[in-house]
Amino acid sequence: MIDVSTYIKLVLEKKKWTRSKLCNEINKIESKLGEKRTSNQNITNYLNGVWALRPKILAKWEQALGLPRGSLINMVAPPLGKDAKKELRETIERLDKVK
Repeated sequence: MIDVSTYIKLVLEKKKWTRSKLCNEINKIESKLGEKRTSNQNITNYLNGVWALRPKILAKWEQALGLPRGSLINMVAPPLGKDAKKELRETIERLDKVK
């Protein structure tokens, strides 16, 4: 099975996007959500495994990349705790409102 980071890199390559382009698309979404902006270094840290790609982050990345909902989230372990599940559900609901 392919690692989610590798898959994202392949999607970026196929779209002919740089990490900066992905960062800009994520920042557009985060701006609409009123959240802290992402940096190019953060993208690199996630893709190189320095930081874990969590479902909440992947939900934003799916939208930024134009991927179907759940395509990246299903590649990682689902949130286990009640609070984590609630946080993911709320994030997805908020993302659906800013499309």
